[in-house]
Amino acid sequence: MFENLKADARQRLSTTGQNDEGVSRLLSFVSRTWLATCVYRFGRFAGDVGPKPLKLVLKVLYYPLFFITQGLTGISIQAHCRIGKGFAVNGTGGVFILAETIGENFTVGSGVTVGNVRGSKTLPVIGDNVYIEPGAKILGSVTIGNNVIIRGNSLVLTDIPDDTMAVGNPARIKKKAQAVES
Repeated sequence: MFENLKADARQRLSTTGQNDEGVSRLLSFVSRTWLATCVYRFGRFAGDVGPKPLKLVLKVLYYPLFFITQGLTGISIQAHCRIGKGFAVNGTGGVFILAETIGENFTVGSGVTVGNVRGSKTLPVIGDNVYIEPGAKILGSVTIGNNVIIRGNSLVLTDIPDDTMAVGNPARIKKKAQAVES
């Protein structure tokens, strides 16, 4: 759990541009988004712990904490979802995340929804190095590849291949612009 939180902290600092030492760095960890991330990691830890009596005690602590955090922050990150190291929520709230698995270095903005479509029992699967801009929605049984950007307010209802970006409503797949070497 703590190893994941350290990676989450590094990702959070790199995506918010607060790599400098000092007060701004400290304040980035006294935020609603960091609280929601910590509660999610605690929920995963509670579900994965070995002895059943300890698991029960931890889950009894987790569920009220989850609902209080969800109410205070407007961020709901379901403990069912397996999120790799380097998870960061940028923004202020309105985030709902329920996926089967999410890879490493996953960053989301405000107003992002990742989940299933009503009546569907399958959840999205998201790869590594995915950035979801504010307002984007990923719904249904979709697979998002590695190194993908989901642009703001896009609605993703189909699979997105590696090294691309999704734009629009409904989302269209575009090639990511290659960096020009000088």
